This record gives sequence, C-alpha cells and structure tokens, in this order.
Amino acid sequence: MSTHSLGAMLERDRLEHRVGRVAVAVAALRQLAVEHEHDSGSPRRHIRPVLADFEAQMVSMQARLHALARDRGSTPLQEGSSS
Repeated sequence: MSTHSLGAMLERDRLEHRVGRVAVAVAALRQLAVEHEHDSGSPRRHIRPVLADFEAQMVSMQARLHALARDRGSTPLQEGSSS
C-alpha cells in the first residue's frame, strides 16, 4: 500500500509540466536577448527582469519537486497500483 497521497502526486505532475513550459519560455527569452544584444533601444532591458522572474520560478518549482521526491523516499510510485 502506498503512503503517497494523490494530492502530492498531482502536485508533482503539475510542477513537472510547468517546469517544462517555463524552461521553454526561458530558452526563448534568452535567444531573444542574444538576438537583440547589440540593438540600441532594444527590448533587452525589459527581457532581463522577465527572464530573472522565470528563472526564480524554476528554482522554486525545482526545490519543491526535490522536496516532494525526498518526502516520497526511494520507493517509486507505481501506476495502476491499488490502495
């Protein structure tokens, strides 16, 4: 019988999905910043705070995922297992 709650599993799945989406956004923003690096009056100064915010969100979400994994222990969750 698993001691892992459905809520924790759903939170982990949601966070993993969000981390993936934020990672794509960060990569796109970094590319945009590089492309406009030498433009005068470029939107780069506006990109930096947005990029920093997304990076901070990723750090926070990854820390939470790490905490969920630590709470879960080394026993992997098995799909389709009954309680």
